[in-house]
Amino acid sequence: MIVKLNLLKSSLSFFLFVFAFYINYHFANKGLYPIDSFSFFDSGFYVLEGQHPIKDFWVISGILIDYLQAAFFYLFGKNWNAYIYHASLFNSIISVFFFFFLNQFSKNLLINFFLSMSVATLCYPVIGTPFPYQHSFILSLISIFIFYLGIEKRKSIYWIILPILMLLSFLSMQVPSGFINLFIIIFLVFYYLFFDKYFLKYFVFGSLLSISLFASYILIIKVELVDFFYQIVLFPISIGEGRIMSDESAFESAKLVNKLTLRGILGHFKFINFFILVNLVLIFLHYKKNLKKIKIDKFIFLQIFLLFCSLSFIFHQLITANQTFIFSLIPILCGLTIIQINNTNLIKRKKLINYFFISLVFFSTLKYNQTYNEKRKFLDLQSINLNYAIKATHLDLNFNKLHWITPSYFNASPKEEINLLKNSLSILKNDKSEKMLITHYQFFSLLLNENLNIPNRWYYPNNTFPSSYENKYYNIYINKFKKKIKDNNINYIYILETAPGEFDFLNLEDLIGKNCYQKEKLSKIFYKIKLLNC
Repeated sequence: MIVKLNLLKSSLSFFLFVFAFYINYHFANKGLYPIDSFSFFDSGFYVLEGQHPIKDFWVISGILIDYLQAAFFYLFGKNWNAYIYHASLFNSIISVFFFFFLNQFSKNLLINFFLSMSVATLCYPVIGTPFPYQHSFILSLISIFIFYLGIEKRKSIYWIILPILMLLSFLSMQVPSGFINLFIIIFLVFYYLFFDKYFLKYFVFGSLLSISLFASYILIIKVELVDFFYQIVLFPISIGEGRIMSDESAFESAKLVNKLTLRGILGHFKFINFFILVNLVLIFLHYKKNLKKIKIDKFIFLQIFLLFCSLSFIFHQLITANQTFIFSLIPILCGLTIIQINNTNLIKRKKLINYFFISLVFFSTLKYNQTYNEKRKFLDLQSINLNYAIKATHLDLNFNKLHWITPSYFNASPKEEINLLKNSLSILKNDKSEKMLITHYQFFSLLLNENLNIPNRWYYPNNTFPSSYENKYYNIYINKFKKKIKDNNINYIYILETAPGEFDFLNLEDLIGKNCYQKEKLSKIFYKIKLLNC
């Protein structure tokens, strides 16, 4: 019987892995939002060629993803498929791990499998391509599961792995991992003081191992610690402060005060909020039943931990400049809630309640799959007829399977955008001099198999790099930019926009020097800047 059960679990896990991989692969090929969709395409190529984020180009997050993408290019070739495999694998990992997690506490394989399928549908496919928020979100979720398992199962391996996951999630994106890591540490202190102390030596060992891995990276790559703190810690903190305080440099969509409306929070996150509310009800019922118990027991401890983590994800979503990507919390919170209900005597008619919860997950999965996956809302393609997309092989054979359509050129037709890009590609190919490319289309270096000396991974002013004197890190960025030009003997800087006037925020006089350049328009979105001897 046990053998048959394990075989069934393995079969379902395999099917889940394949489904999660395929569904992300499928939707990742439907349309683009250039600055997000190509975030790690060229940067992965540069790592494969021996360059490194922070050290060789300005970043604010995602250095782990750069190295992972380089590995995928190495294993599967430098092409679009290898790029999508990366994100698809992460979608499979979180789906299968969640299935494994649920199976540790519940024998209902059907429910566990369904909830994991929902996670596979709502997690990475909303974006499709490797993205720092989603990597950090997934690794943070796994950290939460490991924390939960460590407490419930008391196995040393969980406590050793936990700090490593916390580091990897932070190196993917500082938020939401920073919030989750903070709560893990706080709750570990309380767990040590009031519950159990056995885990400490294993957690310390894992922490020392994590520190050693990070220190080895810094020493081997020779990344300056000061550069790491400027790009990964200090400048991102200034961005977060701006969004929370709603200063003028923050994206309108990212200003927290504009989102903090009761109607907005309750309406947009209604299904997530529902399970948070159930969580609060369970805490209340537990206390009501155990009025004589003054101290917090393990049940309450874990409930409060999950509550804080859930609210952290919502807070992070509110301050991001991107579309919503945390809807996979719905099946995850549902699964955790069912575990808690089934393992207590707080509520009667458990089966009926469980079926009601499953119905909510089923409905929400259909709803958000239609809006975010099918209509590609995260890519701002929800109002665009995706049937107008054309095969991206018209641009390059490396983009096999990709159906090209973007928010910028849907009115003028994707074909015009492809033609503009092909023309730009030809110009860059024929220019044999040392040059730099500034663009949201971060794939030219790989297609040309050439170092185009990218200064940044992203070009959102005062959000992905300091672009004005108002930012206290502006001079640091300017000096790094000028050094790159000097060290690489750059003769020309090319600027390729996704829409005319997109890079008008670039202060060329600061970046290059006053009267030290000549600007030539090559197409309506392509410019050539000749650097003079100054």
